[in-house]
Amino acid sequence: MIHESGFIFDIFLRRKLPPLYINPVYNKLTGKSYRLVPTKQLVIKQNNLLLEKDIPDYLNANTIGSISDFKVKRIKQYQGFACDLNGYEDVIDYLKQNLGKSSIKNIKARKRQLESRFNTVYKFYYGEIDQAHYDFLFDKFYMMLKSRFDVKKTYNRYLLEWKHYHEMIYPMILKKEAMFFVIYVNNEPISISLEFCYDDVCFGYIHGYDSDYHRYQIGDIRMVKIIEWLIANNFKLFDTLMGKTIFKAKWSNHTYDYYYDLFYKKNSISGRAQLGFIETKFRLKQILRDKGILGNWFSMDRFLYKRMAKKLSNFDWKKQETR
Repeated sequence: MIHESGFIFDIFLRRKLPPLYINPVYNKLTGKSYRLVPTKQLVIKQNNLLLEKDIPDYLNANTIGSISDFKVKRIKQYQGFACDLNGYEDVIDYLKQNLGKSSIKNIKARKRQLESRFNTVYKFYYGEIDQAHYDFLFDKFYMMLKSRFDVKKTYNRYLLEWKHYHEMIYPMILKKEAMFFVIYVNNEPISISLEFCYDDVCFGYIHGYDSDYHRYQIGDIRMVKIIEWLIANNFKLFDTLMGKTIFKAKWSNHTYDYYYDLFYKKNSISGRAQLGFIETKFRLKQILRDKGILGNWFSMDRFLYKRMAKKLSNFDWKKQETR
């Protein structure tokens, strides 16, 4: 399963508190404290170095007391983007304070065009969804992402795992831990997005759309409707997670950093040696990101495209073996 490890993914995908940390987890942006189901603690006596990835700087959690023999080195990695919804009365208020007048005017015009030319329906599936329609949407969702994969020629980390997502997400929607937002045109889905929800935070995860409707700027319309719904339902943060894009920068009003925590044994020579090597590697990768080399000039997703394209050539996600 994609993103099985990592602090932030443990929280919203598995509802688990990662090892080495204790409750509560405090959200500095929303002021909320969360109590998660603790993960079975690691056997740390045999380890000289332990690593926890993807810790957003807006979440605080204390480490367990039994690692007193260890020190922690925190290393900055990715940048994250979010819509901080605190204090906004509605989506119009958010738009006025965070987007330019020309952008707002253009979004409204595209939305009017879409709605005047087609029978357009916006639907949130949160707490209930018919199993047959869920299956239908998941298949449409896959086809949207596969089509985009073929056009952009970049690796997509979800397609080969699609059956695992299909099995996982349905019960999460019923428990209000996940949400589908769908835009229908003449009863056909043209945009589907998957978000995960935890307390007062919503995490934007995967979105796809029918490229035939590209001229209507479906991504912007999707964001307007999602922010509108989140504010109405008392969510305080819409976290679009790591990785900088023009679209995220346009819509976000809050940027933050992700960190890796390296736990190393204070009196271990080999632990310090491993720490030095890993710390150097991570800092170098961050320098390359900051300079626009990693993720821009060189993209691992583009590099892996050909290998994945071969695997997808005769791939049927419905027949995929489950783990």
